[in-house]
Amino acid sequence: MMMAQIIDRESVAITPSVHVRPVKDKQVEKDKVVKDSELAKERSPESKQDGALASAPVSMPNSEASELNNPKPPYPAISRKLREQGLVLLKACISTGGTLDSLEIRQGSGYPRLDQVALQTVKQWKFIPAKKGSTPIPMCYELPIKFTLE
Repeated sequence: MMMAQIIDRESVAITPSVHVRPVKDKQVEKDKVVKDSELAKERSPESKQDGALASAPVSMPNSEASELNNPKPPYPAISRKLREQGLVLLKACISTGGTLDSLEIRQGSGYPRLDQVALQTVKQWKFIPAKKGSTPIPMCYELPIKFTLE
């Protein structure tokens, strides 16, 4: 069975890692860039007290860990027959618990079948949340899924 290729190593945070904003009420502010002065005002009391947390490295969410058992999107038979190929860029917002808060197509492949298979498959996935140091944080990022025929 032919599967799509998941290019997780090329995933990029949509919001720069030093400007990650908490997700509130599952409502994500779309691509808003936060000024450093605003970010300082929004920091929680614990991050103000703990300078290590404020300067801790940020790691991206992960959907590739073997223990998650996330299936690769299947290649639709009709798309294979019609030689349809392309890259689907999904915007995935992951909660601190590793669940999908929201998922949308950021850029389609040009083939609705491929786009929908990518979307429906990733909706079933589990994630390891992004972390700042060892603290899980919510994050939206771009998840590319490439459909190629060999």
